Amino acid sequence: MQTYPLIGIAGNHRQDNTEEDRYILSYAPNGFVRGLEKAKAIPVIIPISTPEFAKEFISRLDGLLLAGGQDVSPLLYGEEPHLNLARTYPARDAFEIELIKEAYRQHKPIFAVCRGLQILNVALGGTLYQDIESQYDNISVKHTQKTMPSQPTHTIQIASGSELSRVLGTTTPVNSYHHQAVKQLASDFVPVAWSTDGLIEAFESKSEDQSVVAVQWHPELLIEDSNVMQGLFDNFVERVNRSKQNAK
Repeated sequence: MQTYPLIGIAGNHRQDNTEEDRYILSYAPNGFVRGLEKAKAIPVIIPISTPEFAKEFISRLDGLLLAGGQDVSPLLYGEEPHLNLARTYPARDAFEIELIKEAYRQHKPIFAVCRGLQILNVALGGTLYQDIESQYDNISVKHTQKTMPSQPTHTIQIASGSELSRVLGTTTPVNSYHHQAVKQLASDFVPVAWSTDGLIEAFESKSEDQSVVAVQWHPELLIEDSNVMQGLFDNFVERVNRSKQNAK
């Protein structure tokens, strides 16, 4: 009988500010939960905690999913905040960086989405454009779409032979909800997808010892209408299952 792997989704906080209750809620977007369930994995939300808990969380999980959310603090890569920097959450940044480092130490597969791609890059020594419209000279694509989340709005080119190309081919339309992007890619990673204006839209690990796929768009918002994007979750769970087999 197949045992479904346990996948940790790095969670976020939101404040419930009703008059009756003022609770801080730990949550993850439901699209990630659905994508993992459809891929036959058990999703577990990892609440934001202190860095020393990261090792304990990762040791009990088979893989790590890094979700979207706030901007990444530029102080983490040696820059002061740009005028167009949006809301940051330093406690989340610090905890997710420790989760990433532990996942690397324990060789647990990672799938990163949007902010997840950005914090992953920063955690391993990369930098970001804090605001692409004011800092990226070659911008010619709208990366913060106004249409429905389930509607792709621009295309990307994907490197043949990459893990991503096995799922999506060498070109595909994607949705887009980001004003930050990879500037200097961390040396552990290789870029595998680009928008037509040259921004990095996905990267993977250079090392065969680490299983990493990171994407800038939001596949979790496309899976109800796109079996292709569900394929990214299927691929992640396949990578996790391979990793578990190799660890035996």
